Amino acid sequence: MLYDRPYMRQAPGNEPESAKASMVTTLLVITVGVFVLQQILNVFFPGLGGRGKSLLSEWFALSGENFRQLKVWTVLSYGFLHSTQTLFHILGNMLGLFFIGRILEPILGRQQFLLLYLGSTLIGGLTYLAFHIGGYQPVVGASAAVFGILTVFCFLRPEQPITLLLFFILPITVKPKWLFRVSLAVSIACLLFYELPGAEGAMVAHSAHLGGMLSGILYYRVIYLRGGSPFSRPSAAKPSVELPEWFKRRKGQPTVRKINYTVNRSSSRDELQKEVDRILDKINATGFGSLSDSEKQTLDHAKDILR
Repeated sequence: MLYDRPYMRQAPGNEPESAKASMVTTLLVITVGVFVLQQILNVFFPGLGGRGKSLLSEWFALSGENFRQLKVWTVLSYGFLHSTQTLFHILGNMLGLFFIGRILEPILGRQQFLLLYLGSTLIGGLTYLAFHIGGYQPVVGASAAVFGILTVFCFLRPEQPITLLLFFILPITVKPKWLFRVSLAVSIACLLFYELPGAEGAMVAHSAHLGGMLSGILYYRVIYLRGGSPFSRPSAAKPSVELPEWFKRRKGQPTVRKINYTVNRSSSRDELQKEVDRILDKINATGFGSLSDSEKQTLDHAKDILR
């Protein structure tokens, strides 16, 4: 039997994915824990960071000033801090992480989900710095990461209706493909006409949101469609969400050929066995979520043939 093979058995000390705490839960616990620590420090040790700043903001919030002082870790650490002036900031981000993450993580796997989350935080932070490297205003929050996972979700489930609570009150139902397009347009408009001109009270880092969305697009096209590795050949899957025409590459765009896959790439049983071995080794190394559609199809049919 295919699943009786030695490398399909659980190695001693290796827990299956389902037995481990989900990455979504881990990120939620860490972020909420940091928020509680922020509140404690603000109450009992106000201004500990100097110049009226909190200690965590001084050392872990992202700003042009902090980055110029070589606090390079802030391009990631800012994503685990949130505004302590209101609960809505952390509440909105954590709700987004929970509801989107619980759908996305089983598809991508724990490691790939973490890669996407941290990658979106990083690219969101770098995008913010690209516009504010000479500034002093700090930015905090997981919004860039949430926009990153939201983008990948929209690409994977473009037609699946979802219900959102607008302003946490008004329920609206929308298809993810339209949510992505509207979010992209609004973020660009707010960056150009609100954030960059330095409008009074401009406290939302729309540039970081755009960076998170860019990270989601890159992850989907460069990693997910290539079976979990940027160095693999992309699968023949059609992109789920069509980007606006002006966002697409116009010149030198490669022609996409429709490829008809066959389940058994060779009439030889030995060749099929070798292909199955390769796929199973890949599962053992990077998880089931890293497989391309053709590899999953091969496994489904091979389990009936290789008995």
